[in-house]
Parts: sequence; structure tokens; C-alpha cells
Amino acid sequence: MPFSTNNAVTNANSLGQAVAHRGSKLTSPVHTAGGWHCLAGMNGYPVATTYPGTDLVWSATDENNGDGTNIIGMYHGGPMSGGNTKHAALAAASMVAAAGAPWTLMLVDLLGYYRLSTTNVTGTGSRVLVNSENFTASSSSGLLLTFTSDWKSGTKVRFTTTTTLPTGLSLATDYWLVRVSATTARVATSYANYVAGTVVAYTDGGTGTHTLTTRVARANNGVHTFASFVVQTAPTGGGPNLTASSYTNSAGATGKAFPGSPTMGAAADAYAGRILHSGNAAGRYGAFLPLASGDVGISKIDSFTLSAGTVYTGSGVLALCLFNPILELPASATGQWNERELVNMWPSLPTIEDGACLQWLLCGTGATTNASPLTHSLRFIYGNG
Repeated sequence: MPFSTNNAVTNANSLGQAVAHRGSKLTSPVHTAGGWHCLAGMNGYPVATTYPGTDLVWSATDENNGDGTNIIGMYHGGPMSGGNTKHAALAAASMVAAAGAPWTLMLVDLLGYYRLSTTNVTGTGSRVLVNSENFTASSSSGLLLTFTSDWKSGTKVRFTTTTTLPTGLSLATDYWLVRVSATTARVATSYANYVAGTVVAYTDGGTGTHTLTTRVARANNGVHTFASFVVQTAPTGGGPNLTASSYTNSAGATGKAFPGSPTMGAAADAYAGRILHSGNAAGRYGAFLPLASGDVGISKIDSFTLSAGTVYTGSGVLALCLFNPILELPASATGQWNERELVNMWPSLPTIEDGACLQWLLCGTGATTNASPLTHSLRFIYGNG
């Protein structure tokens, strides 16, 4: 197993096989007590995101951000090669606020999200989420796919066809899209090739109707992957329940539902960064929506419905995110530097997958004062142990 001894960790550090990330975030606006928050939308470093993309369409995320349309995650050194693996070795943070302690921080890989705005926030009908689409293929400096939705660079996909795929593409095989425009992309055979811009050469366009279907790029296609509704721009009123839903679990079983009719939170809870269904009230949960009995993760979300009558009003932007948790870090008091060493203190060395879009989730016991700074530091090591 990689890095199975302290000597292996020491050797990795002495050989310069280590990467450090240091940054900060501001918890603005005030965070209410007991709620979880995603700091991706908060000002600081990495820069705040607005969850860009097309409503209802799966928006994959990755560390590379090569086309400028993706969320910026915490730097961890790019893809590995030559049998090397990358691991988190140290996590540390300090929260400074007049109230709110103690806090819990959770480092997560934001695998992707579905953007929700306008009628998708305020309406009560079922929202059908877009995870697949037909495409055509042509020659333009490589095999160029043309479709309708704006798929992000680094989106992991598989292809099917009614007849014959373009030469160079195979069934039941993972590929990565290299975005060219809002409606076109080329195709790479690995994440490393996507980062390098090495694409499949054009031979022919195939025959029949071709379809691309997205896959979760990391976390073994959804193992230990969980969903959260995150606020970007607050709606102005309401407080619906999640009355219906359908997701596909990590084993490929379809038609699974989030149990318990989670309460999504009234307008007072729907401020930027808040995970809507978290908190202390009845019908609330922690950072993630509950999974159906026996499920260990989500590979995609197919649809959801909010309750009528109390649905959100006014313009707003939500993101239905898929997260893969990596580690937890307690912060017991304001201004105190908290550290979790992952070699001896908690001998886990969690793996950081190629392309991981690392973000912090935050929960406070009490309300957090406005513009409270969180300073954080992460250290990663890599090698073959």
C-alpha cells in the first residue's frame, strides 16, 4: 500500500514530493447556528464561484479548469503519473469570529453540480436533470462532437449508438471531453490526456444516432458520494420540502429516492453558501441529503420536486452538488490554530484523486459573525510509497 510506513512519508518529503496549499475564506453573510455551509461561494482564495453553467445540466468540476468556465478548487499539484498516488498528509485551519464556536470543517471533493435558477428555483413541477445527450461527429483538428448542452471540460462520459460509433471510440469505455465551445468538444482517452490536450484523431463520424452519457469523474463513479442543495443567490421567500426525487446509486440501481421529505429552509436560511436542508429544526439534516437504505453513494441525480405552496419566490440561484468527503477537522475556539496530522495522529492518508476540486464545508454550533475569516493550510505528498 502506498506510504504504509513513516519512512515512506519522510522519503517523499525529502525528495520534494510534497505540495502545499494555503488560503482563506470569509464567512459572509452571518451563518446561523447549526447549519452547514459550502465555502466555495465565499470570497477569498480560492476565488468565489457563482456555479456557472446551464440550468439542470450536469456540470463536472476538476482542478485543471483549462477552459476558464469551471470552479476554482484548492491547488494540489495536478495529475499523477508513473504509478504515483497523492495523499493528504496535514490539514490545519483557524476561524476568527465573535461567536459560533466550536466549528466543524469538512474537506470535500466537489465532483460537480446541477445549476438551478429562475423557474427551477421558484417552480413546483418536477425538474428533470440532464445527464446525457445525442451528438454528431465531424473532423476539425481531431474528432469534434456537436451537441446542444454546454458540457464542461473534463466531463467524464461514455458513448452508445444505435449503429456504429465513430472509429476511435468504443462502447463501455470512459472518455473525457475537451471543451471547444458551448456546443462542441473533442475527446481524450484519459484525464492526463485531457489536461495535455491530446485528443482522439478523426477517422469517420460513424453511423446511426450517437449518445454521450456523463459519469462521475472520481470517487469510483459515486461510491461515498453525497448530495447537497447549496445557495448561491438567495431566493426571497418560501421554505419548501423535497417531496420527490430520483437518483442512480453507485451500484447503478435507478429510481432511488432521498427519504424523509427534507425541509429546505425558509427564506431566512436561504442565504449565500447555506446548505438548505441542514440545521436544527424538524425535517433538517446534516451536510448531506439522506440516502435510501443500503446505498453507499450517488452516481447521478435524475429528478427532484419541491412542494407547492411554500416554494421559493423571487430570483435566486441554487446548486445541487455532489460531494465526496475526504476528512473532518474540528475547530474548538476562535483564533485557535487547529491541526490534524494524517500520518500518526489519524493514520489515514486519504487519497486525493487526479482532478479533485477541493472545497471546505463548515458547520458552527452558534451563529457566526459577518465576514469572519477562515485561514487554512493543506499539505499533500505523492509517490509510490
